[in-house]
Amino acid sequence: RGSKDKIFVVKVNPYMPDKLITVGIKHMKFWRRAGGGLIGRKGCIGALGRTDTMMCAVYGWTEEMTFSGTSTGDVCIWRDVFLIKTVKAHDGPVFSMHALEKGFVTGGKDGVVALWDDTFERCLKTYAIKRAALAPGSKGLLLEDNPSIRAISLGHGHILVGTKNGEILEVDKSGPITLLVQGHMEGEVWGLATHPHLPICATVSDDKTLRIWDLSPSHCMLAVRKLKKGGRCCCFSPDGKALAVGLNDGSFLIVNADTLEDLVSFQHRKDVISEIRFSPGAGKYLAVASCDNFVDIYNVMSSKRVGICKGASSYITHMDWDIRGKLLQVNTGAKEQLFFEAPRGKKQTIPSLEVEKIDWASWTSVLGSCCEGIWPIIGEVTDVTASCLTSDSKVLATGDDFGFVKLFRYPAKGKFGKFKRYVAHSTHVTNVRWTYDDSLLVTVGGADTSLMLWTYEMEGHRDSRQCDSEESDLDSEEDGGYDSDVTRENEINYTIKALSTNIRPMFGIKPHLQQKEPTLDER
Repeated sequence: RGSKDKIFVVKVNPYMPDKLITVGIKHMKFWRRAGGGLIGRKGCIGALGRTDTMMCAVYGWTEEMTFSGTSTGDVCIWRDVFLIKTVKAHDGPVFSMHALEKGFVTGGKDGVVALWDDTFERCLKTYAIKRAALAPGSKGLLLEDNPSIRAISLGHGHILVGTKNGEILEVDKSGPITLLVQGHMEGEVWGLATHPHLPICATVSDDKTLRIWDLSPSHCMLAVRKLKKGGRCCCFSPDGKALAVGLNDGSFLIVNADTLEDLVSFQHRKDVISEIRFSPGAGKYLAVASCDNFVDIYNVMSSKRVGICKGASSYITHMDWDIRGKLLQVNTGAKEQLFFEAPRGKKQTIPSLEVEKIDWASWTSVLGSCCEGIWPIIGEVTDVTASCLTSDSKVLATGDDFGFVKLFRYPAKGKFGKFKRYVAHSTHVTNVRWTYDDSLLVTVGGADTSLMLWTYEMEGHRDSRQCDSEESDLDSEEDGGYDSDVTRENEINYTIKALSTNIRPMFGIKPHLQQKEPTLDER
């Protein structure tokens, strides 16, 4: 066991692979391999002070020199297991450190990158990560000046810096700072909305930020705003001028889509706002669904609540308006497909055959006979997290808890419909949306906090270029045809497969099949 408290870093000695160090909360330990295990010795501080919490560590220019960064902003210099010196490096914790050929680079909570000589005697140069220092070619905007620096690496004469705010920057040693990529940070991303007329989208996350992204080739963040609480849903008004955002404390706000400044805000619920939708046409009404099983309908012009949809037995997951703005379709966590008259919120009973005849302004539902085929063979109620239908009502995209993005022909009637499957997200896909012209599909991942763009090419017009993702079928005989993936999934017996896997390779003949030697009595 290394320590009772958290260990933040384990580093193997590059000169002697059987030695390593661990650092953590009031912990600095030097280890060496002995037999099949490890023997550890605590760092000896002597008269130089008390053991601080160590945030990072690197090996130096010889096998016995080690350097660690503390939570108080010091760099500790160790020879073997003995502390020989401390140097003040940053205001606040030193989160990251990297060894160079002739020196070191450090990064701290103060948002400063510092270059040092090989003995930490002299600080050669500092770079403050600020908006004003960004080079013109940067893709996006810094969330704040001096963000906490959590990771540092080197490559091709540049310093790569990762911040707490989900940004990766490239620092040129001569000064310019380029923002390479950025995204959401803490928690999960669920809120996603595409603009009704432009190639942009909005995302909102548990990290308490609302962001606007450019979906054209520049792929950069256009605007960002900090919120009082995290959010799980957002939606553009039909004219694209307003953006509604549902927050995790039961409140919601409508902001100007260009400036992200507040227009109006409400709070009638205490639980998470799970879905939010403007009515089609003039966007007169706003439907706001919450995890306490209600949908509130607001008149946007008068800023008043005009209806409440009651009768759901579980939290609301998806919601769509019909083309006239008179009917709401609602999905719940109990796998209910409910209908409410708008704006009063009176519950309606509509036969499934009649539902198919209704023209919907959007389709993000995962329930009903039209999308029965999107559900996998083995699955829970919440496995398919999101869906979105193209404007020509031909292709239904879905995201699921397994990290797959799938395309189905619509309507997907009958069980286990044919699909094409694509992989990019490392965890569950929380939302999917087509752009206004159906040329791109936008998806967001929950725990991977990523926003992915997929180009949609019509059948017959597909390029022959190599595809990054795993396409489930390529309409070829050797691959099994269009629905090869479905067929393969149908044929797999997961229970038998799990039990038949050997823990280790087996050789020889199983005991009960071996020829027995007759005993002396039998002879």
